[in-house]
Amino acid sequence: MLRGLVIGLLLFGCDEGAPPASPEPDPTARTEAAEAELTEPAPSAWPTDVGSLREAIEAFESVDACLASLRARTPTEISEAVTDLAYDAFFEDVCRSMRAVRDADVEGCDALTVSSAQRGCRRRLALLHGDPRACPEDRVWPGREAICVAWAARAPGLCRAAATPDRARCAAVLAGDSEGCPRAESAECAAEVERYAGALGDERRTSPATEEPSVFELRIASVQIRSDALARGVRAVAHGCRSNVELGGPSLGPVVGHVEEATFRLTLVVPAQLELPARLPLGALDAVLEVATPEHGLLGSEVGASGFVEVTALEPHVGGAIAGTIEERLSHLGETLPLHGRFATFIRDIDPVDGSCRAP
Repeated sequence: MLRGLVIGLLLFGCDEGAPPASPEPDPTARTEAAEAELTEPAPSAWPTDVGSLREAIEAFESVDACLASLRARTPTEISEAVTDLAYDAFFEDVCRSMRAVRDADVEGCDALTVSSAQRGCRRRLALLHGDPRACPEDRVWPGREAICVAWAARAPGLCRAAATPDRARCAAVLAGDSEGCPRAESAECAAEVERYAGALGDERRTSPATEEPSVFELRIASVQIRSDALARGVRAVAHGCRSNVELGGPSLGPVVGHVEEATFRLTLVVPAQLELPARLPLGALDAVLEVATPEHGLLGSEVGASGFVEVTALEPHVGGAIAGTIEERLSHLGETLPLHGRFATFIRDIDPVDGSCRAP
């Protein structure tokens, strides 16, 4: 919040009137300038001397002492701007957040005034205490924030689950080296390295599943289909004593007219106790496969389809492997189509099932 506030104040103060008109620049020069601008480091609202999160939490005494310290150190302009924003609880939220992070109190994070403060508090709690389950939900991608999970798990391989522009920043903090920061956000990234790397300790977790390329492919008769839908891993969501794992894109739903591009989606419902290799019958309960191709239209739910998914690997933790094969026979226009497939990727996020589900 403070960072956004500072940037907003700077931008507001810079608009002092329109500049005088100038001749239209050369188109080539404009293109080169635009490219140069894309590689220029973005401005950062972090201070020049960034304090370590671990040291700040270790020095924290109480909310009252924290508030007194902030009153003594905060510039008048910042306090004034916070008042302008009507965020009266800003400084109290800062100190209550530090207490929640110190005490590993997720409920304390969730009790803060605004959602952005709640999310930031959860993020710092997760990475300081090494608890990926405390990470906030991603605003776009299903599951918890991928960078937070990677930092909390101390697992550089999990940076693969982050959006492509964020992976270098994710890895730089885990490496404790700002040299790995992308140029376009070098100042911001370097500040995060200074702030968070010391809280992550020296131990790093490796996972073979995050080091191998993800695979998701099918063959229907002579049609070969490949997808990169598993490149960022999968999420396992607990429902009672089972976990739902979505492999592929969203549900295909009703397909009307011609299918422009081959696509497929597989949903697995995996019980807590599963001896590998395990066969899950394809149908409406254990394994649901939806396929659409330009050659055949929508497949996978027609009467007469039969087959199974054989799960060959399932490691129920972040960074763990999940892999298997698919065998099915489909009925299409009176013809039987053999289907073969395979998948292999890693678990980027998981909700553990209740411990009682694993009891004999």
